[in-house]
Amino acid sequence: MILPIWLVALPASITFLTRIPLGRTVYPDSAWRLITIWFPLVGLLLGFVLVFFWVLIEDLSLWSRAIIVVAIGILLTGGFHEDGLADSADALGGAYNRTDVLKILKDSRIGTFGSLALICVVLLKISLIVDLADHAPVGIILSHSLSRCIPVIQLGIQPYARRDLMESKSRDIAHSGIFQVIVSLLWYLIILSFGVFLGKVGLFEAVIITLALIITASIFGVYIQRRVGGHTGDFLGAIQQLSEVTILTIICLF
Repeated sequence: MILPIWLVALPASITFLTRIPLGRTVYPDSAWRLITIWFPLVGLLLGFVLVFFWVLIEDLSLWSRAIIVVAIGILLTGGFHEDGLADSADALGGAYNRTDVLKILKDSRIGTFGSLALICVVLLKISLIVDLADHAPVGIILSHSLSRCIPVIQLGIQPYARRDLMESKSRDIAHSGIFQVIVSLLWYLIILSFGVFLGKVGLFEAVIITLALIITASIFGVYIQRRVGGHTGDFLGAIQQLSEVTILTIICLF
């Protein structure tokens, strides 16, 4: 049975975003170009897996549970987005021109800015999950799923910053078309609407989450546009992490 290419893109998306073993399947380039339509669903699946562990260790303290859940999340993704955050912080914090920013982004070593960014974001996520307490499952699921919609939208509205696109490991997804952006927006609306429908998130809270994400993504997008002229894979990882923290923060506040 030959599956449609958009469906083949689902396991390819899981392979791209996580360390979950799905065999040694070689996916065609056409599937890789569509993997972004599944990013929110992969985030949703990750969220449910993490909530499973959250419930499984309910006898532990809130701090212990939060630390373990965040650690499992990093293990499941291989720190994929966290790596982008660290590289982005090093590049944007340690360089003064476009050439140096892009050069530092390619450096696999982590510097002071990257270390500080990772420490702050990981500690903030742990602390926010603790603050959520009984509402932690909602925060975990929404933050992991909705935050993965944002990089796809960013792909669609910003150009790729590097000129050597063919040398990029992510060249097949370096540009996201209107189709991917629309699908990502639909995922966002469906997931958030279900949260409202099930009474897990208030309508006003959902609006605030959306506005906060728009502001966060816009500020970061304008900043990197001015610094380097567009997005890179590392910047997309950074915006996912910032979006995740933003969602958790808004849910905590309301």
